[in-house]
Amino acid sequence: MTEPEHDRILRGFSEVVSTHDWDRLGEFVHGEIVWEYPQSGERFEGLANLRGQFENYPDLGPGTSELSEIIGDTAYALTPSYTLIAVDGGGSRGTAVVRVRYPDGSMWWALNLYVLREGRIVRSRSFFAPDFDAPDWRAPFRSAP
Repeated sequence: MTEPEHDRILRGFSEVVSTHDWDRLGEFVHGEIVWEYPQSGERFEGLANLRGQFENYPDLGPGTSELSEIIGDTAYALTPSYTLIAVDGGGSRGTAVVRVRYPDGSMWWALNLYVLREGRIVRSRSFFAPDFDAPDWRAPFRSAP
């Protein structure tokens, strides 16, 4: 079971990213943050650098709840930019599953492995994968959604 503090922090962070309320980023992200994107080899150290990379993303406007999607048995209202789907965390460590919609309309999944300190995210490793069609050869083995 996810501890309530994890849910509060990750939902608050998601709201900041979706609304681009960058002045609130420090409420959910520690000043000594280290945020990594292993797939691109990037590492952002410190709140100012993390904010800078979010704030300057080309053509990314604040989100609104205009798109809905059903994942499993649950319906989600997705913002055009960033929607928290699930959080699983306890102690100082957790995992967050996120849907990301880029300015070109493409939908991606993100998995954030994070560490908390003093009630804020102090370390995160984010992995991204685009949506893709399931291959036909696996059809006989799949369960119905």
